[in-house]
Amino acid sequence: MLGLFGPEVVHFFEMTGNSLAFVSAKAKKPETDLKVRFSLVGYKAKHVDIPLKILESQALGKSHLSTGSIEMAPEHCKQLEELLYNYSTRPDLGEAARRSPRLPIGLKAISRELPGYNCVTTDISRHGVRLTCHGPVELGTKVQISLDTDLAALPNLTLNGRVVGCQETKDSRSHNKSYHISMDFAGLPAAQVETLDYYNRTLAGRLKGDVMQRQIADGEMTAGPSTGGAPLHLGAPPPPPPT
Repeated sequence: MLGLFGPEVVHFFEMTGNSLAFVSAKAKKPETDLKVRFSLVGYKAKHVDIPLKILESQALGKSHLSTGSIEMAPEHCKQLEELLYNYSTRPDLGEAARRSPRLPIGLKAISRELPGYNCVTTDISRHGVRLTCHGPVELGTKVQISLDTDLAALPNLTLNGRVVGCQETKDSRSHNKSYHISMDFAGLPAAQVETLDYYNRTLAGRLKGDVMQRQIADGEMTAGPSTGGAPLHLGAPPPPPPT
């Protein structure tokens, strides 16, 4: 909406380098200069105002997704990127707006920041994870989780992020309450990003493949060169990326 005493309040979508994407109620005209406001949760300032030049704008459901460029030094762009990913409010726009596909998987998750110190994942992507927990978690909470994977080559994942969504749900049979917690990954070092990419690629291949393909994806079986109809042979699992 348009603020009475400030720029239009929009929702952060993503940022790479000096390119920033946001969601607004109305389309933005390319090549125009404007200033937009992002609300912040859990930060000492309540919002941040960003001047930018609009590059493109497209319809996204009932909203519009616009991309603009920021005239800012690279080190300041990096600081702004970390600020927005860690503290800005972001909309859930459905599958069409996903930066990366959600892959359904139930993994045990352990964290000191979660109610009861443990929960279960419902899906994971390159950019975040959704969890089912015993209690609510405040938006903006920074969380470090350890995931027990089901891959022999990658026994666990330790990832940092922040909570961007919390929704109460109730089991229709037991009437017990639980909470769906959405968490965005943030501040991951290069080694963790590489490990996360490796896991998502492996999981995606396993979900799409047949039994034999899933065994190969999991590192349980390797395919050797075909020599006179020789069968597949068991081998060591492929090494995970460096941690």
